[in-house]
Amino acid sequence: MNTDAVSTPLARLRGMVAARAVNEGRTDSIWPGLRYYRFSTPLRYDKTQTLAPGVVIVLQGRKSARLGAITLAYDDMSCLVLGAETRCEGTVVEASAGRPYLAIHMDLPPDLLVKTFVALADAAPAPDAQASPNYVAPVDERVLDAFTRLLPATDHAIDRATIAPLIVEEIIVRLLRSVAASAIRDAAAIKRSAARIHQAMQLIQQHFRRPLDIAELAGAVAMSPSHFAHTFREVAGLAPMHFLRNTRLDAARALLLAGGRRAGEVAALTGFDSAAHFTREFKRRYGAPPAQYARQLASSQPQSI
Repeated sequence: MNTDAVSTPLARLRGMVAARAVNEGRTDSIWPGLRYYRFSTPLRYDKTQTLAPGVVIVLQGRKSARLGAITLAYDDMSCLVLGAETRCEGTVVEASAGRPYLAIHMDLPPDLLVKTFVALADAAPAPDAQASPNYVAPVDERVLDAFTRLLPATDHAIDRATIAPLIVEEIIVRLLRSVAASAIRDAAAIKRSAARIHQAMQLIQQHFRRPLDIAELAGAVAMSPSHFAHTFREVAGLAPMHFLRNTRLDAARALLLAGGRRAGEVAALTGFDSAAHFTREFKRRYGAPPAQYARQLASSQPQSI
């Protein structure tokens, strides 16, 4: 790989993340699923995390991630692509006060993943049956450049509504147009089932506020419950009920950031059984209880959001 080819966008993105990740640990962006990390000493996470499909780009330092039976190492010349929901134990291998570990992590929306896989299915290389859906790949200059455009676009409400979604789609396309990425899904399976899975996703997004179960979703797309659950995970990278939970959490997060509502009211508006259930799931995904998270995020954002 040509180091000079990525040095400028890498340096620009590193500076942007350093300016946003001013505190130790995790700092969330106002854009859902986008977060930054800073660590000034090596660190092994105390507990296993469940990560959604996403991409992690290390901008300074080194890290390793244990994903099931495999351990992947990556640094500022490579990135970790998570093609499916997975359990992860992470270790920051290289970091210091003078040269802290800096990284950007973005969840890849499963509905956009499915849409992009369908669009690329005919041109995709034949999948490697031995490959993992989670892999380390060289940093692509075009992906770095897209992130340098995405971060400023998340700072302003109008740009978040118009420009940022287009850049996220660009990042997904760039990530998936590689030989390694072909291992994430079987293109033939996607072509057979993606339309029905995408239909089920749209149903979830439209009706997440009310109770939904596998039987109803499967019936809506003319599939048996067991086949639907298996195919949804194969195509989207996570279980249908996890997609429902994440859809509810995304909506709850937006309501909290808009202000004026307590956790119990937000829970009721987004389909959770109780405030306690909502708070537990919210903390598991975002690392803090709802009210605390909203305060922290509001205080860390630019004034003109």
